[in-house]
Amino acid sequence: MKWTDFIFSGLLIWFAQLLLADFLSIGTIRPDFLVILVLYWSIKYGRTIGTISGFLIGLLIDLSGTASYFGLSPLIYSITGYLGGYLMGTYSRINPIYFSISWVAILILQFLIFCVVQYQDIWIINPQLFWAKWFGTTIYTLSFAGILQVIYPLHKIN
Repeated sequence: MKWTDFIFSGLLIWFAQLLLADFLSIGTIRPDFLVILVLYWSIKYGRTIGTISGFLIGLLIDLSGTASYFGLSPLIYSITGYLGGYLMGTYSRINPIYFSISWVAILILQFLIFCVVQYQDIWIINPQLFWAKWFGTTIYTLSFAGILQVIYPLHKIN
């Protein structure tokens, strides 16, 4: 894949995130399409590309003004890209259920880190609300990832 393909698909998903996330939001819970893109890239191209693309996409999110804590997005997207890179080529070597559990766990960890920083005041005041926001954000994005799995499964990435 040429670097122009990375830029084109990254900008396309970023614009979709900017335009559709508020429309699809339920209260303060919004889907995160860019983390799914980073996960796909890291599984397809490995840890290095996943980490670098995660950092650059996170930086783009922070610079676009949609994030409230500067530096949080590059951190969590880089972690997702790095951990997702470990799944490159592992579908044929491990049980498919473990493969699916692995990428779901990566997204769960990503949203846990995000919610701990983003909703740290809610965590202290009302822990049930914190866990509800974390669960809602995670499930909402995982549902979009599940729909994408039907269209273009992660294990078919070459």
